[in-house]
Amino acid sequence: MKKYIKYILLVIVGITYGILMEKHEIFPHELLESIHDYFAEEEETVDAIHTDIVFPEINLQNLLSVNPNNSDSLRTELNELVFGTSDLPGLLPEKVYRVEDDSYADVSNLEYIEQFEISQKYDIKSIGYIFHPEVSNNRLMLYHQGHRGDFINGKETFKHFLKEGFTIYAFCMPLLGKNNQPVIELEKLGAIPFNNHERFKYLENPIQYFITPIVSMINYSENKKFDDVTMIGISGGGWTTTLTAAADSRINYSFPIAGTYPMFIRLEKPKKNYGDFEQTYEQLYSKINYLDMYVLGSVGENRFQVQILNEFDPCCFDGDDFNRYASFVSSKVEKFNSGRFDLFSDFTHKEHQISEVALLEISKNLKSTPEK
Repeated sequence: MKKYIKYILLVIVGITYGILMEKHEIFPHELLESIHDYFAEEEETVDAIHTDIVFPEINLQNLLSVNPNNSDSLRTELNELVFGTSDLPGLLPEKVYRVEDDSYADVSNLEYIEQFEISQKYDIKSIGYIFHPEVSNNRLMLYHQGHRGDFINGKETFKHFLKEGFTIYAFCMPLLGKNNQPVIELEKLGAIPFNNHERFKYLENPIQYFITPIVSMINYSENKKFDDVTMIGISGGGWTTTLTAAADSRINYSFPIAGTYPMFIRLEKPKKNYGDFEQTYEQLYSKINYLDMYVLGSVGENRFQVQILNEFDPCCFDGDDFNRYASFVSSKVEKFNSGRFDLFSDFTHKEHQISEVALLEISKNLKSTPEK
């Protein structure tokens, strides 16, 4: 009898502690939130969808807003939607200083590392690294990690492009990696722990907190006189690459990897493709959608975008649904008489990653760019 009483008491204590943990966000609430965020890309929480729904044929032309006559004004509108102003932010990093990090001791052609720190409103910080090559090709590469945390996950990418002489600026998504998770006090709402991206919905112009750090470091790079700027991102970083290249035409060449599908495809397969708060923010995508962004990120003198998707990706954006829009976007970019859009399907692995084949494809494209 005592044995059963002990079990009952343990169950009561466990339930009580669970309720207190959720209400007051005490240990291990933050750990569980982090675990949830880690797997967020693999299975999003979305409304159940019946498999017998018949979706109508999509007329892509009806979804597209951008054309050669309005691309500048549409980019201005995009900036207003993201930043709340027609101009790109003029923000610069608060600090840039040299650091030692043994995690990269085995990377060849690496002369030294600097750390940059960017502070946005509400003390939301972006902390990243600058990898300086010993022998430089005078080209800048922006690397953006996704929801899996620190940009140490991009080490193989750093090795590949440092060997080619690129200077690399490495970023994490807000609240992840080296970045902070502030508690923000808002009028009428109180103190909100910012420990996942869904919390950004409480802020005005929430998407700016994802994009401003990259714009800030491009601002910083301008007096370095690089020949061109390339951006690469994986997963959530691929989404960041898509949006930033659309907003900031100073990015010449962009390679979003396993990062986006247009909304009509996401909604047909929501369990794998629907995405996080920032990828489905209605106030943005109902006005300028992913098709528009693909075009805006591709057009202009000395610009192109190559979207890379993993055909057997266990996380998201797998399969061959890209066939429903890739040639359409490419044909629209051709009408601008400058720039190009291509899609590369990587069928060589079954991971959510930037593969060696993808790295070689990126290098091949970058070697075809104009000599400065």
